[in-house]
Amino acid sequence: MKNNRLMKNLGKATVAAALLATGVSPVLAATENKTEVKSNKTAAESPSKKTSSVSSATSSKKTSSPESSKASSSSEASKSSSSAASSSSKKAAKKSAKKTTKKAAKKSAKKSTKKSTKKAAKNTKKVAKNTKKVAKKTTKKAAKATKKSTKKAAKNTKKAAKTTKKSTKKAAKDTKKAAKTTKKSTKKAAKDTKKAAKTTKKSTKKAAKNTKKAAKTTNKSTKKAAKNTKKAAKTAKKAAKKASAKSTSASSTSSAK
Repeated sequence: MKNNRLMKNLGKATVAAALLATGVSPVLAATENKTEVKSNKTAAESPSKKTSSVSSATSSKKTSSPESSKASSSSEASKSSSSAASSSSKKAAKKSAKKTTKKAAKKSAKKSTKKSTKKAAKNTKKVAKNTKKVAKKTTKKAAKATKKSTKKAAKNTKKAAKTTKKSTKKAAKDTKKAAKTTKKSTKKAAKDTKKAAKTTKKSTKKAAKNTKKAAKTTNKSTKKAAKNTKKAAKTAKKAAKKASAKSTSASSTSSAK
């Protein structure tokens, strides 16, 4: 649309340049056109003028004298010749001006076309340069945005890695702590078990000793009781024997009496 307007303006400029090249100003050209129309009108009117002249001459011939008729005829011939010469001169001038204008217009159009082509090429080059500049700017902007996004992503990744490392370290520390506590508890449990076993062994040993002592005491008591029983039996036997002897002695005494 812009190029069409440009070409239209160039066309107008071409016509103006052509008129200036021929030495005819646009105002003069307009005047010439008016004169041309006027001359055409005059040329169209001239036959009717001639006819009216002829009719008036005829009528004057009829009414006037031979001298006045001759004078009138001579004046008319002179007038007709002057009008024909003027018409011929105007026609020749018009033809020459038209030819010169056409040639100048052609030359100016060629020059204008060349100029407009050159201008269009320049504009195309300018547009291409601007497009390249915009593309470069857009690419640079996009690259900058990508770089910024990449940098941000890398920062976030680093942050996440740091957090993960911290969490892992904490988890490892907690695991180590738990293992240490478990080990401590196991050690304590083992110590307590060992102590309990030692105490049980001591108690068992003491109980066994007490049992042995009790058994020994029982054995001693049993032995003593057996000895006492044996002694008692012996004493009883002895007493019985003595009693028996005493009884026999008494019996014998009684019989002697």
